[in-house]
Amino acid sequence: MLLNYTIVFLILLLIALVYQRLAIRYGIVDVPNGRSSHSLPTVRGGGILFPFAVLFWWMSFDFIHTWMVLGIIWIAAISLLDDMYSISRKLRFGVQALGLTMAFYDLGLFSQESWIVIPFLYFVALGIMNAINFMDGINGITGIYGIVFFGSILAINQYMPIFEESLIRYLIVAIIVFLIFNMRKKAIMFAGDIGSISLAYMIIYFLAQWYLATKDWTIILMLLVYGMDSFLTLTQRILRKENPAIPHRTHLYQYLVNQLGRDHITIALAFGILQFLVNFFLFIYPKSMPSSTVALMVLLGSIGLYLVIKLPLEKRFKLGKTNF
Repeated sequence: MLLNYTIVFLILLLIALVYQRLAIRYGIVDVPNGRSSHSLPTVRGGGILFPFAVLFWWMSFDFIHTWMVLGIIWIAAISLLDDMYSISRKLRFGVQALGLTMAFYDLGLFSQESWIVIPFLYFVALGIMNAINFMDGINGITGIYGIVFFGSILAINQYMPIFEESLIRYLIVAIIVFLIFNMRKKAIMFAGDIGSISLAYMIIYFLAQWYLATKDWTIILMLLVYGMDSFLTLTQRILRKENPAIPHRTHLYQYLVNQLGRDHITIALAFGILQFLVNFFLFIYPKSMPSSTVALMVLLGSIGLYLVIKLPLEKRFKLGKTNF
C-alpha cells in the first residue's frame, strides 16, 4: 500500500512540475489586486492536483462513485476556465450546483431527504464552497486547512467507518504535493479556483455523507475557524452596506498578514492548529459527536473570541466602522 501512495505522490509531483511550466507559458498567472496578500505574479491553478487525485483514486478502485467524480470534473473544468479567463458568476454557480447535484445523487441524498430540506442543503453547500474560495488568500492556508480536515476525517473514520479511507489518503497525498510548491515564503504556485473549489467540493461530499449517516448538524464545526472569518466578515460587509463581490482585504487573516505584517505560514499554521484543536476535542478524542448544547457553546464562544480579536484591529487601522 505504501508503494501505491508513493507512486501516486510521484505522478502528482510530475503533473505539478509540468503544469507549472505550462501555466507560465500560457499566462495562467495570479497578478496582485486589491484583495491580494502577495506582491509578485505567481502561477495560479496548482490545485489541479486535487481533481487529478480523485481521478486516479477512481481508476484504481474499480470506478466507484462515478457520479461524484463526474461532479468534480465539471467543477474543476469551470474553475480552471475561471482561472484562465473571466467567467460570469451565474455560469460558475450553475456549474457548481450541477456538480453538487451529482455528488448528492451519488450519496443517495435525494432519496433520504425531504424536498423541503434539500434546497437548504444546496444553499449551505454553495456557501461553504465559495467561503473556502474566499479564504484562499495566503500561502499555505488552503493546504494546511485541507490536511487538518481530511486528517481529522481519517481519524474519525477509525471509530465511525462510513468514509472511503483510500480516497481520503489520495487527497492528503495531493495536498502534500501542492504544499511543496505553496507552503513557502514566496509561493511557486497558488491553488487557484480549481484548487480551492475542488477541495471544497470534496469537503462538502464528506460532510454530506457524514450528515446522512448521523443527521447531526454539529459536524459543521469541522469548518469552524474558516466559517468565523468568512461568514462574519461577509456579515460585517453587508451591515456596512458594502458590495460583498468587490475585492477586499478585511478578513482577519488578511489583517494579521497585511496590517500586522505576520508571516503567511505562521498565520496559516495558527488557523490550522486552532481547527485541529476543535476537531480533536469535539470529535476525535471523545470518539463521539458533541451534544447540541456543547456545540452551541463552542460556536457562540468562538464568535465572541473572533470579534474580541478582530474589532480592535479594525479600529486600530481605521479599516471601517462595524455595526456589530
